[in-house]
Amino acid sequence: MSLPQLRPILKQLAMGRSRYLFGLDRVPDDRLNYSPGGDARSPLALADYHANFFRMVNYLITRRAFPTERPEIVPSASREEAKAKVDAAYGALIATVKELSEDDLRKTLPAPWGGELTVEEFLTAGVFVAGYTQGQLNYVQMCYGDTDANIPPGWGTEEP
Repeated sequence: MSLPQLRPILKQLAMGRSRYLFGLDRVPDDRLNYSPGGDARSPLALADYHANFFRMVNYLITRRAFPTERPEIVPSASREEAKAKVDAAYGALIATVKELSEDDLRKTLPAPWGGELTVEEFLTAGVFVAGYTQGQLNYVQMCYGDTDANIPPGWGTEEP
């Protein structure tokens, strides 16, 4: 049973997971590798980045340190592969968060931008980043003409 103060974070993670996966489903096959230009990521590359971020958050929480070696991000070759990575990364983080104790929440972690945050602060920041990367996917979708927000039916009713 998760701590009561973690319920909003778990809810936001479940909502982020369902919306990102739904958004990937809404990308036409011929736009999965589309980039609006320059170094802008394609929908598949954004999904890989999104999944890698949540893997890193989980790593930080469970080990309280950055990996000694930066993991290579292997580009997804298909929508299914990208979705599997995103789903697995969210699933692992949700499982970790469900097991956190009051003491765990007070432990500190190194922040990617410097300094330290408590685990609880880091989780809140992680949910914020999920919204940011969701926005990136939506923006790429707008660049090729999809102006729908791509919100899944029943969004907000997810349970972690």
